[in-house]
Amino acid sequence: MTLYMFLALLFVLFLYFPVQERLVSVITVLQMVMGWTIFLEGLWVISGSILCSCYSKVLVISPIVKTIIRLVVYFLISILLDAVNTLITGGFSYGS
Repeated sequence: MTLYMFLALLFVLFLYFPVQERLVSVITVLQMVMGWTIFLEGLWVISGSILCSCYSKVLVISPIVKTIIRLVVYFLISILLDAVNTLITGGFSYGS
């Protein structure tokens, strides 16, 4: 998650400072790979916790809650970055 936040910060700073388009595209691809990794790891942890609870009859809720919080933070950062990127590249329009 820290690496993803670092990449998100780089992306925001690249919107302010002029950089080459190739570097921005590399950071975007890295963010996408990190995002899929966070999402798939979250699914793995949740499904593993549920599967272990089926065998042991004890549901360990802590990894499930932490994983859900991690996924929510990831999606909120992604939505915020997309909104900032759209605002900077496309502008803001009010009304019709």
